[in-house]
Amino acid sequence: MLELTEVPSVKMGLLIRRPPAEVFRAMVDPEFTTKVWYSKSSGEMTPGAKLVWEWEVYGASAQVTVLDVEKDSLVRFTWGNYAPDNPTTVEFRFIPLHDGTTTYFQITETGFTGTGDELVRAVADSTGGYTYMICALKALLEHDLVLNVVPDVFPAELRDK
Repeated sequence: MLELTEVPSVKMGLLIRRPPAEVFRAMVDPEFTTKVWYSKSSGEMTPGAKLVWEWEVYGASAQVTVLDVEKDSLVRFTWGNYAPDNPTTVEFRFIPLHDGTTTYFQITETGFTGTGDELVRAVADSTGGYTYMICALKALLEHDLVLNVVPDVFPAELRDK
């Protein structure tokens, strides 16, 4: 029998060859973020903001509460992506490298709840979603390419299979 000895969390990241200010802006300004992650936001990520993010192609949305924003360095928010009554906490860190010309964009998500199976599924889903998003962000910022990765993950023809 499998047993969890601690609640799993997400921690992942990727090098993006752009200064932290550019990567930060792309994640707080819906004009950019809608090209790589959600399709609609009720506003920018500012301290104390209560936002609604939508993934219109999936008919999904999430309630977001922005806790902290440190310009070009950190964004921390909660959202009820998996359990609306028990939101998780997500932290985006924008770590400057190579004299500030490059950013290591790190994402951490903690506070998952549920049974062992539910925890593993939520962490795996979040890790996969962040991987798609961060790769799309890298393509946008480094090569000016919009990959449409997130809307293409689950084509309508395959969703019920």
